[in-house]
Amino acid sequence: METFLTTVRETINPATQPVGVNLVRDSALLEGKKVRLRGQRVSVCQQIAYSRMYGWSTWADQASSHCVLGAACAGIIAPPERVLNGSVNTGIYQQDQAAAQAMQQQMPRLAPGVAGLLTYPLARPVDGFTPDLVVLYVNSAQAMRLVQAFLYQQGGEFVMRSSGDAGVCSRAVAQVALTNEPAVEIPCLGDRRFAMTQDHELCVGIPASWLERTAVGLAATHKAGIRYPVPFQIPASCDLPPDYITRGDDA
Repeated sequence: METFLTTVRETINPATQPVGVNLVRDSALLEGKKVRLRGQRVSVCQQIAYSRMYGWSTWADQASSHCVLGAACAGIIAPPERVLNGSVNTGIYQQDQAAAQAMQQQMPRLAPGVAGLLTYPLARPVDGFTPDLVVLYVNSAQAMRLVQAFLYQQGGEFVMRSSGDAGVCSRAVAQVALTNEPAVEIPCLGDRRFAMTQDHELCVGIPASWLERTAVGLAATHKAGIRYPVPFQIPASCDLPPDYITRGDDA
């Protein structure tokens, strides 16, 4: 874990902290644990925002997970019929219910049975927990570096899928947990409006089993000269107006 954090900081240095995420099956595991925010109605994206921006640990269960899409994606609740049949987004994200239902049928979701979602800054885990997966928010150049790290050992291509909705909860959490493969996703409207996500940010989910190989890939490609920030080729002599150019008699 420390190697991953150190390597991420030295190679891409995202503006906010990597977040550890646990899909907790037994809420008794949280008894007596110090969690900064619990009992407040929050969405999955807000939980991650508190952890990555403020350094808070958070817990939300069936009683407090506020967004029906996020709670269903995380397996905290069974997806209600209004979600499964597409009526929740008919006329909003899709033109009719058939299209909306088709989108919802493709959205990654964990099976119900998760007691709640625990988030925390990866550098300061909740006592007794190691993450199931890690979520980072990065810019497009940093996402490029992570994709390069993912492909360093195995090559091939990295496939990104998106629904334009339920971004971090469906892809960076649910899809990663289901496939045990990393994911890059475009944050959704709710993430931007209610969890302070900025226009330039992408979210990346990495399963715990990929942390070491991601660190290896980042470090190796960094050593090979693929750096972030990407260095510009600054010209030795740029095209300035004549009066702006230093002369031999300037002293």
